[in-house]
Amino acid sequence: MVFLKVLLWEIWKKFPELNKRLIELAEQYDSTPSGIAIAFINRHPAKMQTIIGTMNTSRIVEVTEASDIVLTREEWYSLYQAAGNVLP
Repeated sequence: MVFLKVLLWEIWKKFPELNKRLIELAEQYDSTPSGIAIAFINRHPAKMQTIIGTMNTSRIVEVTEASDIVLTREEWYSLYQAAGNVLP
């Protein structure tokens, strides 16, 4: 468990703007940052599918609820840019 906490902290430090935006959208949609990340994947133009790989009931519920979230283009691109990507 300690390893996981350290790993999550390292990811948080590497992408602070992305995490901040995920939290903002999670509050707006009454979801979680993970739920917003799932909504981001579901809205991807390539029509990707989400594979969650968990048996944890609460995580499955979280992902299921996230499937109802439809991010606007502005929100989707704000996450894209917050991850350090540049638009042409």
